[in-house]
Amino acid sequence: MAPMKPAAELQPDQRAADWDDHVEVYEAAFEPLSIAFATRALALLDLSPGETLIDVAAGSGGAALIAAERGAKVLAVDASKQMIERLRERAARHAQGRSIRAEVMDGVELAVPDARFDAAISAFGVILFPDAERGMREIARVLKPGGRVALVAWTESERYELMTRLLEAVAAVRGPQPPPASLPAQLRFREPDALRRLLESAALVVREIVRMEEEWRLASARWIAERVAFAPGMTALIASLGPDRRAVLEAFVAGLERDQGKGEVSLRAVAHAGLAVKPGD
Repeated sequence: MAPMKPAAELQPDQRAADWDDHVEVYEAAFEPLSIAFATRALALLDLSPGETLIDVAAGSGGAALIAAERGAKVLAVDASKQMIERLRERAARHAQGRSIRAEVMDGVELAVPDARFDAAISAFGVILFPDAERGMREIARVLKPGGRVALVAWTESERYELMTRLLEAVAAVRGPQPPPASLPAQLRFREPDALRRLLESAALVVREIVRMEEEWRLASARWIAERVAFAPGMTALIASLGPDRRAVLEAFVAGLERDQGKGEVSLRAVAHAGLAVKPGD
């Protein structure tokens, strides 16, 4: 992520350095859901063995590892130094890790020559950029003519069950809450037309926008409650609860255990994958 305005004006998830403190919990708690969506986005790209792929805002590398397993040669970039360190560690232990190069890189100023890649992916990455349009233009720049990109963005936020259950728990403890003054940055492109416009802002030709619903399986309600601060924005949300934090999390656990028991639980989430192509010469 690349700050285009003072860091104080950015939302927590938009500050790259803040992700450095979330690598372990992000990988354990959230990456399984992210990978589920990224796997379906990679299927849309239909990579052939030996094709080159850039993964922008790659996080700790789940999608990059899957792409390498499918025979792609991957450049994975992220602005978080610790995310890239973790990605390199995982690649070093992976059977296809030699096909992955991981670099700390600004997503809106990629240190990559023009027309270098056959394909690109960004799962919940570019949509966080303060200047998402510039991030898309950079992806388009580094794609070869005819290259394709899959961009994953949240949609139907009312069906992001983790958050809806958390907000229900807040209301149970604090009473009904007013709606937020502004949306999280990652929801700017939740409508299909907004996602389409983002892709088209980079002079890409949109082929399709696919709705994807996934199941997020977690060890238990209490397990995820203990790891719910898996991203800077979630950390800020939990911190904002102040002295009510424990009561809210207990209400969250109680509600989920009431519905699904004390063992493994399942939460649902919905995203869009936008598939677009760079026009040929």
